[in-house]
Amino acid sequence: MDKIILDSRYEIIKEIGVGGMAKVYKAKDKLLGRYVAIKILKDQYAEDEEFSKKFNNEAQSAARLSHINIVNVYDIGKDMLNGKLIQYIVMEYVEGETLKDLIDRERVLENHDIIDYSTQIAQALKSAHDSGIVHRDIKPQNILIDKYGLCKVTDFGIARVSSNATITYTSSILGTVHYISPEQAKGKIVDLKSDLYSLGAVMYEMATGKVPFDADNSVGIAVMHIQDDPIPPREINPNLSKHLNYIIMKLLKKDPTERFQNATELIEALDDESLVKGESSFEDTARIPIVVPKKEIYKEPIEEEKEAVYVSAGEGKVHKEKKKKPIKIRPLAILAFILVAAVYFFSSRNRSDEIEVPTVVNLTEEQAVSQLEKRGFRANISRYAESDEYEKGKVMSQDPEASTRSKKGSIVNLVISSGREVTVPVLKNMNLSQAEETLKDLGLKIGTTSTDYSNTVEKDLVIRQEPTAGSSVQSGSEVNLVISVGKEDSTEIIKVGNYIGMSEQNAIATARNNGLRVRNVDYQYSSNTEKGLVMNQSISAETEVTENSAIDFVISLGAEEKKEPSPNREVEIRLNVDSDKENYNVKIFKVDNNGNRSDLLYNDYHTDTDLNEEGVLVLKFMSMSGTSVEVLVDDESYGVYKVNWWLER
Repeated sequence: MDKIILDSRYEIIKEIGVGGMAKVYKAKDKLLGRYVAIKILKDQYAEDEEFSKKFNNEAQSAARLSHINIVNVYDIGKDMLNGKLIQYIVMEYVEGETLKDLIDRERVLENHDIIDYSTQIAQALKSAHDSGIVHRDIKPQNILIDKYGLCKVTDFGIARVSSNATITYTSSILGTVHYISPEQAKGKIVDLKSDLYSLGAVMYEMATGKVPFDADNSVGIAVMHIQDDPIPPREINPNLSKHLNYIIMKLLKKDPTERFQNATELIEALDDESLVKGESSFEDTARIPIVVPKKEIYKEPIEEEKEAVYVSAGEGKVHKEKKKKPIKIRPLAILAFILVAAVYFFSSRNRSDEIEVPTVVNLTEEQAVSQLEKRGFRANISRYAESDEYEKGKVMSQDPEASTRSKKGSIVNLVISSGREVTVPVLKNMNLSQAEETLKDLGLKIGTTSTDYSNTVEKDLVIRQEPTAGSSVQSGSEVNLVISVGKEDSTEIIKVGNYIGMSEQNAIATARNNGLRVRNVDYQYSSNTEKGLVMNQSISAETEVTENSAIDFVISLGAEEKKEPSPNREVEIRLNVDSDKENYNVKIFKVDNNGNRSDLLYNDYHTDTDLNEEGVLVLKFMSMSGTSVEVLVDDESYGVYKVNWWLER
């Protein structure tokens, strides 16, 4: 796909990745002058309606998301190439590596790095889940880390809107088998807690260098996710904190209700390093325990529940699960039923006193408290936390969540954003697009832009910034830029001096010092001007001209000596001149018996176009046999020659 330009805008540079349905390329956005990543649907799928639909769904789902920890989607389009349909998505280009690359290189990550990366991934998932989107394929390969250590989740290729009906696949289950949740492996409903399970598997790999479960084939791994408990990661890596060990094992619970219930809970747990297994912080205290003897409970015979099994292509037949035998009814079921019914009855009565919790996320602290009090709730500021997503002073999360029901007068816990302190980067000599991308990566943005002249910074590049580089500001702050419009027109007007009567050397030096450019120097006989002095100048004295204007001088050769006619003939001379020059001033002087220059026999200007095919300058002049001549090129002597109808050194 070399030298392909999609829609006359996106120039493909090189392939950087391959997925199940598409290939990813680095490309140049010619309109905005920035690098982007373009995902192009594979040829075999481009004409397939089902795959094309999945591909478009990916773009639509991802385009809804805007978060610092999620790869941005810029554009979606179609184009024809050699009669083939090209479907593509234009995404943010992240220069760095995948989390998988980092794990493969480091093997085991430090505790603080695991917390940092996991928190960033959880923040990305929170943003997606709040928009009703489940990723469904969280794995280290889908997590990019830029040069600043910023994590960005990518590839929402199998994401779905969580409110949609369950999608059934008979031949395969979406997701990568080493990281899929038990419910995903069974083909059951997948929700946000499935993403948290997958993140737990990723954290397990960061902590140990190994995946939680591994086998010879995908079916075997899927079954282990369903049935087996993982080895606690701290048994593999004793340096892992009890805090992280607890979080990872909680995320990998088979029962989704025993995991963290949302990304917000996980973020708070990661921030609380005192948290260990057994603490009540994340225990469900609202449950009423029902004691039932450890005997089989009577149930009505029910139809067998048919569960899907993870199948990967080419791995042969799948062994179906054995049918469940009907459970016999026993008398203790009656007692259990009565207890459950009683709990349900009383809880239903209590619900009549409950009202819906309003949405206060992204409101200021003052606005949130006022809103909650108006609705009959009490507000409690539980803590302040750093955030790139929410401005300083605004609500990041609430508990209970919006739209849930809670008793009037109950407490709603709020987490308030404290922003995030970031260091302003150096933007000098960047163009606007580069400056914008650099700031965006740090959670900053461009404020006002103005222009100014600069003799040192090229046009369209940043001259200076405010705040200055190295300053500490809140995430989300604006950086004002001053852009160069190039050098200021500062052409100076000067007066030409009087160089008549000066020596050649003095006249040239003085003219140059006064801002003029000496172009040509000619020589003529004069009975009025002493030999070697300026007898004429091309620009009259006191004339006003711009700096660096060109001036020509005529130098006197003195009075011409009258000589008896002598038999002169045309003489040819061939010179090897400096091929790097474009212009040549050639002079040929007659040399007297004392070795001094006398008559000027030849004086003319030549260009590199006058050179023959061999790069030689051929000159012809009149002289008589026995005469000695000196050849000068740009006032540099090329030697003295003897004329014998030819030249001899």
